[in-house]
Amino acid sequence: MLRYLPSCPIASQEWVLKHLPIFSFMTELALYPILAFGFASPWLLTGLLAAGIPVLIHLLHKRKFIETEWAAMKFLLIATKKYSRRVRFEQLLVLLVRCLILLLLAIAFSRPYWSVQGGLFESTAPVHRILVIDSSFSMRWKDDEQSLFEAAKELAREQVSDSSTGDAFQLIQISNSSPQALISRPSRQQTYVLDEIERMQPTEEYGNVGQALQTALDFLGQAQELAQKEVIVISDFQAESWTPLQSDEGSSRIRSLMEAISKKATLVLKDVGLSEETNLAVIDFSSNSVFATLGQPVRFGVTLHNYGGLNQEQVNLQLFVDDQLVNQKRVDLPANSDTQTEFTYRFTKVGDHRMEIRLAEDRLPLDNRRWRVMPVKKEINVLLVNGRQSGEAMGRATDYLELALSPSLKEQPWQGIIKPHVISEGELTNTELSLYDAVVICDVALFTENERDLLKRYVKRGGGLIISLGEQVNAENYNQTIFQPDSGLLPLKLLNRRGDADKPTTLFEFDPLKYQHPVIELFKGNPDAGLETTHLYEYFQAEILPDPNTRLILNFDTNDPAVIESTLGRGKVILITTSLDRHWGTWAIWPSFPPMMNEFVLYAATGKWGKRESLVGQPLEIVIQENQRTLSPRMITPGEQEFPLRSVLDKDSESRSISFNQTFHSGIYELDWGTSAAENTLFAVNVSPQESDLRHIGPQVIPPHYFHKQNSTPSVSDEQPQEQSYEAGLSEILLLTVLALIVVEQLLLWRFSVGALSFLAVMLVCCLSLFFQR
Repeated sequence: MLRYLPSCPIASQEWVLKHLPIFSFMTELALYPILAFGFASPWLLTGLLAAGIPVLIHLLHKRKFIETEWAAMKFLLIATKKYSRRVRFEQLLVLLVRCLILLLLAIAFSRPYWSVQGGLFESTAPVHRILVIDSSFSMRWKDDEQSLFEAAKELAREQVSDSSTGDAFQLIQISNSSPQALISRPSRQQTYVLDEIERMQPTEEYGNVGQALQTALDFLGQAQELAQKEVIVISDFQAESWTPLQSDEGSSRIRSLMEAISKKATLVLKDVGLSEETNLAVIDFSSNSVFATLGQPVRFGVTLHNYGGLNQEQVNLQLFVDDQLVNQKRVDLPANSDTQTEFTYRFTKVGDHRMEIRLAEDRLPLDNRRWRVMPVKKEINVLLVNGRQSGEAMGRATDYLELALSPSLKEQPWQGIIKPHVISEGELTNTELSLYDAVVICDVALFTENERDLLKRYVKRGGGLIISLGEQVNAENYNQTIFQPDSGLLPLKLLNRRGDADKPTTLFEFDPLKYQHPVIELFKGNPDAGLETTHLYEYFQAEILPDPNTRLILNFDTNDPAVIESTLGRGKVILITTSLDRHWGTWAIWPSFPPMMNEFVLYAATGKWGKRESLVGQPLEIVIQENQRTLSPRMITPGEQEFPLRSVLDKDSESRSISFNQTFHSGIYELDWGTSAAENTLFAVNVSPQESDLRHIGPQVIPPHYFHKQNSTPSVSDEQPQEQSYEAGLSEILLLTVLALIVVEQLLLWRFSVGALSFLAVMLVCCLSLFFQR
């Protein structure tokens, strides 16, 4: 009698599977292998028709006999009957061998495979595995036992060690500028792959996940003879790397790459990251001054960040100058927020100085240090080009500017850092501009194309140029030479004059534009400096052409541009649309004039010093001066490695420059010019703060089903036999069998007994090889 089981919960269903014999039998039966055969290139099976060629040839060459009775036939018939069976067997065996040769050849070319569900022998199919290991600097986080990177390497070693013979591996690291493809061709040598994994070191770069996944996708096109493919990604899945710059486009690209990979292979993500972990980092170490001067205090701003949910109190922060501790303080770091603090230091020695800020170490110490370089100069050389000669006291166009930059007295000569030198406009072409940090043009009437090109080369190489207008200026000449959009110095157009200095009935004042530019920042909150109360009587109106490198420093209260800044090559150009004397206003004798002129000169001169800071993986750019072209420089890295350098012609700046790309470690890089006459030049390279945030990626970017759960309990469905595909080795076995049968055919024709035994041996070996391959 048939009884129906009532509906029951999942636990009761598990009891049924374990205790009812029929279900137990079916479960055990499901674990036995089920074999399915197929071909990767089935269209090549048309070659099986070639197996009929030997039969066709045999039939075509079969002779037709005419029977004729004669007396001796009786004896021949008796002899023929005796040996006819043996001859026919020999011929059929030779025909069989020839057919098998063509048959097996066609099957081998069609790339046969079989799929086995379950297994009696637990053999594994050859697999093409691509290991992607995260080597970004967040993987340096270390607990009491090992770092995340060591844990990732351990998982990778397990994958290789547990692999079967015939498995092919490729190795990719998630980095940025360092080479990502460590094993670019599939390798079946476990020892070699394990050695490459062992040699891997964590980088100091942020992880370019999209680039690494694209490389893995490209690698899937290799090792086509291996049908089963896996891409195993081992990472801490740090949010900043897997959602680059919080960009929807970047996250979408990563998702699309993962989907593309999962269509061609099995994608497995192994997470060694942290769900929540506190990390303290120095994310910025800067100064408003590009260079310092002797004895003058320099302020350094430090920005710290607490990437964690707990407040950190009284954390030690230290300032080092030239590897010597010069100052330290205790700071409180609120949870998940920035903290700003400052240090002040006075330099007593000329040259480049190593600056380092250190925060108390934690489990990720790499981002607790940050470097910068501070060049210290004894003096700033400035060339003043006078466009108006005068025999009167303070009558030249440069007189008030010279006095503002170096207020010397007979009793007390000027001891400041700015050293002005005045020339006439006719001396400009014969002056070596590279000797000066900045050049100031004052009320020069005309410019020739030769003078324009001279100034343009000077600015492109890092020089600072300040142009002030006046009553001598020919606006049409300026527009045709130095203010041309493509070949000029500034992308603007001079218009008409506004106001009348001879009849000062209308006064104009400055609009500081909320003091946004760093040059005028010192006047903010200081009304006694007189910047906004300066009286001007006349100026040139100007139309600024669209250009991303041009911005306003000051406006007039009429909304016309007063001071304009632009970048050209490595240098800066500043245009002042009024004069720097008393002809067009009272600015030259106003309290705001001296500090303003000093700030303009120091700001314009910063371009000549070049950029001294960079991030790990980004190149260092060095401009070669005229007196350095014959030298043999070399770069010394923080790890004491030395790299010889060669300069190349920079068409943009029309000078020779060096680009150094081996910035794989943070710290101070030293450029040794190879001569005692030239001081070494220092550069600072820091890690990107992008990797300091250890927050884990969320499911909105990566679906959870991609992740491999290492400690999960296997379900009933997990215990079901998995399908495995076997392709590699079958074609090779069949091709070897074909070669052996070719030899067997010759043996059959030479001595049938030897050939027959050889045929049996070949077929036996072939069958055993196919069996064990399975």
